[in-house]
Amino acid sequence: MKKIYRSLVWFVATLFVVYAFCLNTAAAVFSEAIKLSMHASDFGVSIATGAFILGFASMQIPAGYLLDKFNARFVVSGGIFLLALGNILISLSNNLIIFSFSNLLQGIGASFSFIAAAVLISQWFPEKLFPILFGLTQTLSCISAGLIHYYFTLALKIYTWNSVYQSLAYFGFILLVLALLIVKTPKGYKRSKNLSLAKSLATVLKNKQIILCSLAAATSFGVLLTYASFWYLPIQTFYAVDKLQAVILSGMIFVGIGLGTPVLGWLSNTLKSRTMIIHTTLVLGVMTLLLGLYLPHFSISTLIIIKMVSFLIGFFLSGSMLFYTIVSEISSDSTRGVAISVLNTAVFLFNTLLLFVPYIFVTFVSTQFFTYLWVLPFFAMLSILLIYFVKDSFKR
Repeated sequence: MKKIYRSLVWFVATLFVVYAFCLNTAAAVFSEAIKLSMHASDFGVSIATGAFILGFASMQIPAGYLLDKFNARFVVSGGIFLLALGNILISLSNNLIIFSFSNLLQGIGASFSFIAAAVLISQWFPEKLFPILFGLTQTLSCISAGLIHYYFTLALKIYTWNSVYQSLAYFGFILLVLALLIVKTPKGYKRSKNLSLAKSLATVLKNKQIILCSLAAATSFGVLLTYASFWYLPIQTFYAVDKLQAVILSGMIFVGIGLGTPVLGWLSNTLKSRTMIIHTTLVLGVMTLLLGLYLPHFSISTLIIIKMVSFLIGFFLSGSMLFYTIVSEISSDSTRGVAISVLNTAVFLFNTLLLFVPYIFVTFVSTQFFTYLWVLPFFAMLSILLIYFVKDSFKR
């Protein structure tokens, strides 16, 4: 009975991640429709949707602390409620001020999702299952987001964007009920210390291994996310790939991430090493990333070679997700949420930074991508260097 119950807890936590991830990236689908209905500029809509990022970033570490300190039922339910409330407000928005505030609320709610899944898996399951189940959460998140966005695009041909957001709000309130009924911290789960937020953060930041893992994850998984969601487009434009095929190529990267995270987690258990898997996959990942950047797109109608390369970029570089496993395994029950949130904040901030850093290296001579996107494999190789200083947590 306990195995069934803990599986339900994992499933609800995963639905929370999927819900948050879809809302985080939904603005890309709805932005044009929102801009037209509100008579707003591209810049205005970008600033408004950026409020989501602000809320998400500002609440990462507090979210981890609340999950460390209180029963997960109330913390997770609170995050889902803010997401659903944000959807209701967005559906009623008729100006950018309300729209921005709604996105801010959603960002705050979404900040709990990824960390909640990690903390609940560590509380309810044996340590060896953490990389596999956390990987499966990532799998469902990546695959579901792609499918849901496809249906968002179809829905906009029939319904208004307000109606779609109303439907998302209804789903959120259903998920809220499930969380209140199912999600909770295990009975008898004891934290070794009752720390304040400042002390929890200080304890985490004193741990050099957590800092190393955060930097290494930022320069590897952060690079992967930036490439898959943003920089792949100018590359495909240069190689004269049409928009539909470019979207498919991006999708192949996320399919690779979705399949790679649980498989490589299982492999690290089988080979009894986290760092060996990370090191090997990062080396292979940098090689495939270089192919994705600079390999000519041969005139094959299906673009089968670059699709395979795109899949392998996601698959191999997803090995960097094992940094989350290492941080979970070396953290205490009192600080695990804060530790994972510190790592996730590093990934998120570096991912955002890489949207702008490559432009620094654009020259007057050339603005073509190959003169400045060397930054991506450079930072990925830096993470390979950092892994030599990370101790393998499996042996612990």
